[in-house]
Amino acid sequence: MRDFDFNAAEAVIERIADMAEAIGEQHGVSAMEIAGALVSYLAEHPRDIEPCLKFGVFELPQDWLHMGCLTWTAQNGKIVRPEDARRAAMIKRMEKGDHPHA
Repeated sequence: MRDFDFNAAEAVIERIADMAEAIGEQHGVSAMEIAGALVSYLAEHPRDIEPCLKFGVFELPQDWLHMGCLTWTAQNGKIVRPEDARRAAMIKRMEKGDHPHA
């Protein structure tokens, strides 16, 4: 294991927990799920860590919740892989004629 700054890690986790709690309260959802979504997104997009931690989730893309790397449990109990969900959403948009790069 490489050297690790546990004080910095503690500060990052506290910041993510604070942001998740605030978002959860505002939107009536679980802070634990929001924290997981933040970690999922930031793991996939590490360049966004600094602006997110400094200024909050408003520095992230509007659809950041769907752009992570970790799986989640759908309402039907199935495990969803993010790349499969993104692909399905893109196909749905294309079928409606809403091309993302047009």
